[in-house]
Amino acid sequence: MLRWAIQSNLVNAADVEKLLAACRQHGQPAVTFETIPFSNQPPALDSGQPTVFYGSTSCMSNIWQVGKWSPGVFFDPQRFSFSEWGQAYGRHCLNGEARQTTLAALAAESYGMDRLFFLRPIHDDKAFAGEVMAFGEIQKWVGELEQTMLSPDTEILVAEPVGISHEWRLFMVDGKVSTGSHYRTRQRLDVYPGVPAEVAAFAQGLARLWQPAPVFVLDVASSANQLYLVEINCFNSAGFYASEVAKLVGDVSRYVDGY
Repeated sequence: MLRWAIQSNLVNAADVEKLLAACRQHGQPAVTFETIPFSNQPPALDSGQPTVFYGSTSCMSNIWQVGKWSPGVFFDPQRFSFSEWGQAYGRHCLNGEARQTTLAALAAESYGMDRLFFLRPIHDDKAFAGEVMAFGEIQKWVGELEQTMLSPDTEILVAEPVGISHEWRLFMVDGKVSTGSHYRTRQRLDVYPGVPAEVAAFAQGLARLWQPAPVFVLDVASSANQLYLVEINCFNSAGFYASEVAKLVGDVSRYVDGY
């Protein structure tokens, strides 16, 4: 029988409790595990039982690399990188005209200190949160990176900032929207449940075009009365906001049991 394995440290405690409650509701076996910060050691769990993991980005990446569990983690770093999904979704991407560079290369360019840029990591590794920054802030930040774990050579996506009115997170299972949540209004955190029908239809249209994995996350934004893809994320480490976690656990469990 399928087992859920949930990391209990270094992740949002509320999301852990939601998952455990959802597993109890569906009668799905669930275990928790802890990891040592900055360790590459995988969890001490047997690999003979079908297992779906949930936890921090670094832990999920380690589990994917080990490759012992099935399905384990719905992830592949290449397919979750902008170089692949940006090409697949093309004009539907909010930052479709963005360019790829590194933090150091961007900081070495010549702009006014107040010039604004949107930047985010190319890879789905949560190296830093995508945000709008002034060029002067970027230069100062990159100059201080030697004091952090983030590298000046980190590959990034750079784009002109655009106005966004609303943002939603949608959890996709086998090409369909399982559940989702509104999470931002005009750059302000604004969490409430539900996804408008047109947003769900847009997300499922994208899934028909291309999918990085059978279970994944789409972040969708409304800009100038049009819907766009902001980014995709690995389901196994994505925050739930106000999504129906019980429905998500049921849908993912049925999908895994069926393949």
